Amino acid sequence: MSECRHNIVTTYAGWTALSAFRSGAPFKSRQRIYPLLRSVDFAALFFPNDLPITPADFANWHRSETDGLCKREPELCTGWATKLLNVYLKTTAYVGGLGRPGLSSVIHPPIDGGLWSGLERRFRDHPKILAKTHVVRRIKDIRNYETYETIIAGCRDASAVLGCFLIEVEQFWEGADVDTD
Repeated sequence: MSECRHNIVTTYAGWTALSAFRSGAPFKSRQRIYPLLRSVDFAALFFPNDLPITPADFANWHRSETDGLCKREPELCTGWATKLLNVYLKTTAYVGGLGRPGLSSVIHPPIDGGLWSGLERRFRDHPKILAKTHVVRRIKDIRNYETYETIIAGCRDASAVLGCFLIEVEQFWEGADVDTD
């Protein structure tokens, strides 16, 4: 991948992460969000780009970087820190095609009200999945990584039912739907 394409994708990913913080986040300014993104070790996921990433490698990286964001920015709870990481990775790895082999198969969907609503609608006949995905219903209520892991476990269960990557449960996100009634 060219340096030009890499720069375009990562710049756009930063903007998508900033935009995702516009609704309900504890702060919304680019002066705070962009430095936080620059503090994350995304290089571990993108380079060397020929070395596959394992689910365990990604899980360790994700937890460590989430904890680091929360330490660097005390106003962030785990829910908002993971949303920042996950929106950035959805854009860079899944949409933009950046990253080590296997990265798209392990990244997490950004958790928010739109996803909770869509999962509830799609999996209403799967109470065991919803018991995990809906253990809380607001980003700010994801106060620790254990709660977050429970939600992601439910999303993994949903992806298993669908036969898709974990990130692909994002197909049920209702944030862009317009009510036509």
